[in-house]
Amino acid sequence: MSQSLKQIKNRIRSVENSRKVTNAMQMISVAKLNRMENNLFGLRPYALRLESLMHNLTALTQGLSLEYFRKSAGQDDIVLCLITSDSGLCGAYNQNIIRVADDFINKYGVDKVSLILIGQKGLNYFKSKAVKVSGSYIGLNAKFSTDICAKVTSELMRLFLSGEAGSVYIAYTYFENSITQKTILERLLSIEPKNIKPVEYIAEPDLRSILRDLIPRYLSVKMQLVFLEAFTSEHAARTISMKTATDNAKELLGGLLLLRNKLRQAGITQDILEITSSVEALKG
Repeated sequence: MSQSLKQIKNRIRSVENSRKVTNAMQMISVAKLNRMENNLFGLRPYALRLESLMHNLTALTQGLSLEYFRKSAGQDDIVLCLITSDSGLCGAYNQNIIRVADDFINKYGVDKVSLILIGQKGLNYFKSKAVKVSGSYIGLNAKFSTDICAKVTSELMRLFLSGEAGSVYIAYTYFENSITQKTILERLLSIEPKNIKPVEYIAEPDLRSILRDLIPRYLSVKMQLVFLEAFTSEHAARTISMKTATDNAKELLGGLLLLRNKLRQAGITQDILEITSSVEALKG
């Protein structure tokens, strides 16, 4: 009985330590999530307005040919930029986005797709696969870096404009709210014009020049938004994961405390019975 009680006490101590760790990690993730949310929600309206302006100008200049609108021949190589996390403990965050990338690669063929990977988890998964990894960026740990974002954007633009890639896609996790995040795979290049009724603009010096300067800016802001969406989603996923772990630890701790009390009660009852039996034996 005493040995069993000792084992239960050790388990209680272990679970309590784990609960403290997961609770601390949850608090840290919440703080990081709040900071990243502010950056994301500050950039979103600007990015959406810039995208709308770009599509309006594109609709007005349909007769003008720019390299950003070049159509793929269908047999050209495809570049996929995938954003995962550098560390774990974020639930199904990485599994979901990697599954989307896997389906994409299987659809177009391993020999046609090359990857640019953001995050250690994606690199760990794909480095043992047959697919080509053209570049990787690790060690960000869900901290937004304008320098890394600019490097990735420049590389994606270079691959497309040089003709090394017929099209460029991005796969990331879109942040809807702290509970819901959605995996997204979309084409970045070539830009697909939208069938909209354009707003007329008075342009100086001309629409073509403005559009040529605007598109690189749009792509840069788009990638900044993508990074912020992914990193905010990662912090949200880790917050949920750590909260779940903390709640599970509390539940397990409650069960262990109840079991400890039962064992203590059983031990006390056994001692009383032994004392009573001894007294009766002495009387006899």
